Amino acid sequence: MKRYYSLWKSTWWLWMLIIGGAFYLSTLSNVLMCVSLVYLPICVVIFLWFGLVRYDDQGNPLDIV
Repeated sequence: MKRYYSLWKSTWWLWMLIIGGAFYLSTLSNVLMCVSLVYLPICVVIFLWFGLVRYDDQGNPLDIV
């Protein structure tokens, strides 16, 4: 769980921008609302994947070569 906390702490502004953009697009039309319903779960999966790839169990960044 520390890896996801470290990822959130370093990139919270980016994820808030992505989620806010999805909510904004969902207010424009019904088609974009349906797109947002697919887009938000994909963002959750991407967040979890980045946490696994970029941080170890203690929340320390991994050296990516």
